[in-house]
Amino acid sequence: MNEDNLVGRTYTFEDGNSITVVQIKVRDGNEKYVTYHVSTGPGIPRKLVLSLEEFSNYYGHLFPNQ
Repeated sequence: MNEDNLVGRTYTFEDGNSITVVQIKVRDGNEKYVTYHVSTGPGIPRKLVLSLEEFSNYYGHLFPNQ
């Protein structure tokens, strides 16, 4: 997964829920972390953080390289 193309990208599911990548930061020595928003319905998006490795394992298939 190329993190340079990841920031700002959104994936919208068939039911209207979406995941938007907000930023990628280096923390804890040299590990990269992804901050992303999850929107479900008309509510306020949840802000979540995962390491880049975990994010790639869970959601990498939704954001193929361009």
